Amino acid sequence: MHPFTSLMLWGWLALTALLFPLGYALLIYSASMFALLLLLPDTRHRWRFVVWFMIPMGLGLWVVHSGWLAHWLNGTPLDQQRMPMAAALWLKLLVIISSAQIWLQKVPTRQFVRALFASRLPVSFAYVLAGPLLVVEQLRQQLHTIKDAQLARGIPLDGSWHQRLRAIPALLLPLTSNALNELAIRGAALDMKAFRVHAHRTTLWVPPDSRLQQIGRYALLLLCLVQIGGYFWWLH
Repeated sequence: MHPFTSLMLWGWLALTALLFPLGYALLIYSASMFALLLLLPDTRHRWRFVVWFMIPMGLGLWVVHSGWLAHWLNGTPLDQQRMPMAAALWLKLLVIISSAQIWLQKVPTRQFVRALFASRLPVSFAYVLAGPLLVVEQLRQQLHTIKDAQLARGIPLDGSWHQRLRAIPALLLPLTSNALNELAIRGAALDMKAFRVHAHRTTLWVPPDSRLQQIGRYALLLLCLVQIGGYFWWLH
């Protein structure tokens, strides 16, 4: 499947979740998406990312929307009227995060970047989208090098959790400084490659894209517009 097709499919799934009201349909939808994440062999290991995100999110939504936070701070009487809205938001986030993890596993970063450069998007806009993906691996290597250097200086990056928390600036400040120093180098490299001179960029390996998938993407986009229009029409 072309990366843009799967991305459009994920967008449709996320939009459908956002438009669902709180009820059994939303509960079944969110549980099914998380179950799909667990059933697929290559995405099963990503359940930890979902759980580690959704549990703190659920606790935060409960503290704020249950009225306990205002009760602890100001002594305001507890008001549980917003809890259904918080529960619906949590279930919708579960659908979005679970489906996003499936998409991230199924679509390699290299394939998505090549699809961006081979698309009809302007080269500058495609590079803006692909730029963060291109530097992720470089930032990971720099972070590993900075961590080894700071450990050699005696900074407790491998100590207890509060020691690691206090040592976070020792990692982020050199990493940010290196990233800013490389901006001029990257700009000069783009100028040497005549960036923006040509309307389109050719790639050595273009992800296969059939006419049927292109029609499917436009159909999903049209379906999203119909769903949004139907949602606002139903409200009025």
